[in-house]
Amino acid sequence: MSNEVVLFDEIKTAGGQRFGVATLNAPASLNSLSVAMVRLLTPKLREWAADAGIVGVLLQAAGEKAFCAGGDLRQLYQTLLDCGAERNEYAERFFGEEYELDDLIHNFPKPFLCWGHGIVMGGGVGLMAGASHRVVTLQSRLAMPEINIGLYPDVGGSWFLRRMPGRVGLFLALTAANFNAADAMFCGLADVLVPHEKKQQVLDAIAATTWTGGDAKADRAELSRILARAGQGAEPPTSKVREHFDAINALMAGDDLLDIANRLRALQTDDTWMQTAATTFVK
Repeated sequence: MSNEVVLFDEIKTAGGQRFGVATLNAPASLNSLSVAMVRLLTPKLREWAADAGIVGVLLQAAGEKAFCAGGDLRQLYQTLLDCGAERNEYAERFFGEEYELDDLIHNFPKPFLCWGHGIVMGGGVGLMAGASHRVVTLQSRLAMPEINIGLYPDVGGSWFLRRMPGRVGLFLALTAANFNAADAMFCGLADVLVPHEKKQQVLDAIAATTWTGGDAKADRAELSRILARAGQGAEPPTSKVREHFDAINALMAGDDLLDIANRLRALQTDDTWMQTAATTFVK
């Protein structure tokens, strides 16, 4: 496989159009998002958006472990060491360009399919959240873990976290709790569960379809039907968020962060998922 951190390809479709395919290609780092990746993705997505022959885009990742484990913090940390007290221009460029890419995906004028298999965290959630079609698999594991390094949930978090049911968005932001495919759908971060082994079926259906190429609404509806067929009969895992929805709302009640913090500190439960979430916040 090429050493390029993002690979680009196109699927030829039955009507003579093409479906763009972008593959994050850094599996050794769990496809952590770097400036180099962003600088390859952004211009290519703009090119595909303007190309009348491109009817949609698939964003996927190399390897079986992760779609994207977040921003490349190791590289970012090294720049902090290197610049000392000086202005960190790399960090400014990284975050600015990353957010620009997230916005581009969110406003993409054609069907945009994100295949969120495996680990999807932080910056990976940012890439996925704005896609018109967000697939999770039985192996998907998501989180907004920024609080672990003293950062706030970014990459559009203020948009998608506050749209989650109840007080779940605040809970996930404060605790960095991991959540699965069923949780992602319950929270509005994913649209459909498709077994990963059905991916080729989806790709074949994309190739076999005659897309309008001009009616984005109709093409999005067609892609939704393809994914629904591939996901038919898939049994989702138990949603921890749904299971603990009332408890989460009680913990996050009110607007006083100190009260919320005290409730998290005081939490004692036999449920490993809830206790881990509370312990992470206390750390």
